[in-house]
Amino acid sequence: MQLNIVAYAADCRVLGRLQLDAERMSDLLNHAQTYELTDAVFESLEDGHRVELAAYAIAAEDVHVVEVVGPRGDPGRRVRTRLHRMQLKVGPYVVAGHLHMLPGVDPLAGFVRRGRFVALTEITLGYQASREWILRDVEAIVVNRDLVEWIQPATDESTAFPDVPIKADPRAKELAWGLAR
Repeated sequence: MQLNIVAYAADCRVLGRLQLDAERMSDLLNHAQTYELTDAVFESLEDGHRVELAAYAIAAEDVHVVEVVGPRGDPGRRVRTRLHRMQLKVGPYVVAGHLHMLPGVDPLAGFVRRGRFVALTEITLGYQASREWILRDVEAIVVNRDLVEWIQPATDESTAFPDVPIKADPRAKELAWGLAR
């Protein structure tokens, strides 16, 4: 099945089509090192200029965030999870949304034990494009855990971020040191 995707790299948004050969987007992203996009459009975060390519292979390590569209997996395989409102910074992007964990699992510990790409739901994604802050409300995203700079539980004050990027609390879980597998 071909899916339209919006991926976010360090310096651009990438719109394109991706062949979904897995049950869920996170499964596909976690099991490949590159992703073959068709009808790719690269949109610069600096000045908004666009470049179009008929085909492009993007490396997993260059993908910060992917907006999830399409199938959410087999409903019969879902398990009961607890929602944890979190905020995180991944490259130039600030994310506030729900991280799903099994009951009793610490969300920060569970986050670092997940695969490279981790799904969050009910997201507000913030980033600067052409020197203006863009805030997008998205149903679900997958973040590249290897590129997350910090993650922390969100509070009402910290998730309302009009015009100002979220600043990490000094107690936030610092991920710049890299994650053990």
